[in-house]
Amino acid sequence: MANRTVTTPSEKTLQITDLPLHSPTVWVAVTLGGGIGALLRFFWIAYFPFEWSGFPWAVFTQNIVGTFLMGWLLAIFTRKRGRQRYIRAFLGTGFVSSVTTFSGITVDLAAFTSSGHWMQLILYPTISIITGLVFAWAGLLAGRNTRKLKNGSATLKPNRKR
Repeated sequence: MANRTVTTPSEKTLQITDLPLHSPTVWVAVTLGGGIGALLRFFWIAYFPFEWSGFPWAVFTQNIVGTFLMGWLLAIFTRKRGRQRYIRAFLGTGFVSSVTTFSGITVDLAAFTSSGHWMQLILYPTISIITGLVFAWAGLLAGRNTRKLKNGSATLKPNRKR
């Protein structure tokens, strides 16, 4: 297994242990999570096409929700071993990665180019990247706070001095 590090907001460097690629259990976890995520993406676009404004809201919202979830999962499952690494493979690599879609953005950008919608061609990736970074950061913070709550080191009530 290889190790890598990630620096998160308000935290020092985190050590991430990569999943063993030779483990059939990891393959199954990624496959199941990916299948469920791909179905969710399909139904999300089919039933909520958001075509009323000319902006690809379905793909945009999938990617933004996915970046928040990926940040949250990263904060929750960093440094986890044992069975929880399979949860990370199922949710992160499988489910969230198949819900979010870079190919959806590129297809939309190609459509904007061919139809001459130059403002959307510029705004869509810009808004997607900026909003994605904000939501990934928010997910990391939410995950860190979730981890603190689980460990009992955080409270939901503000500290008031009397």
